[in-house]
Amino acid sequence: MSTSEPSTPAQIAGDKLPRSALSAVASLLVPVRTAAFWSAVALPLVYLPLVATGAVWDRPLMFCALLALNAVAFLVGHDHEPTRA
Repeated sequence: MSTSEPSTPAQIAGDKLPRSALSAVASLLVPVRTAAFWSAVALPLVYLPLVATGAVWDRPLMFCALLALNAVAFLVGHDHEPTRA
């Protein structure tokens, strides 16, 4: 028997796994992208009290982390379309 030919049903069914895996990733990508989009919208609202109270100068690392988190949220959520459900 040649090793290039599938010999069990599991090997034959394995050809369909990449499509189902891509489908699962695509279905998970929509809620992640939605959450990232709305996080990118809402995070600047956290900056206002930090700047107004001067907490930015007390905790500059936290403020930088918020800015970095906002940048990541913008990158991940940039393809989200709020009108598409």
